[in-house]
Amino acid sequence: MSVMQRVRDVIGLPVIELDRGKEVGYVHDLLFNEHKQWAGILLGEKGFLKQGTYIPAKAVCAIGTDCVSIADQQAIVSFSTFPPGWMSIQTGSSPIQGKAFVTAEGEHLGIVEDVYFRTGSGKIVGYELSNGILSDIIDGRTVVPSTERLKMGEDTVIVSGPE
Repeated sequence: MSVMQRVRDVIGLPVIELDRGKEVGYVHDLLFNEHKQWAGILLGEKGFLKQGTYIPAKAVCAIGTDCVSIADQQAIVSFSTFPPGWMSIQTGSSPIQGKAFVTAEGEHLGIVEDVYFRTGSGKIVGYELSNGILSDIIDGRTVVPSTERLKMGEDTVIVSGPE
């Protein structure tokens, strides 16, 4: 079943291995490929020596409200095997969160605060934008649907064509 999820609701959830009932870490970030499709979970682990691992999206059994489940330890792989061209929400050299969201015509729509995606298809379906705390309180945040006309830049997300 495909469910729409806010990335911010998934980050920080514990990751449970169903085979042994063991907590193997937590969701440090979500990773998306160049097609804006969910590709995996960057795993946050306890300890200094256990870093640089992720769980491919296909190895995730479920994303629940309280935890993420995987079948067994084999689902966890080295991040060095992750394909190039990936994007993350909060980490990495150019995270999506905090980027300015602008139109090709030069209109600033807001700053990306969160991303919505479908768990079944993995596709990003929308971007939650903020125009500052005062505007968020008075007007609320805006959710802009994802479209093929979006381009992820180093510092900005650019949308072209009619809204």
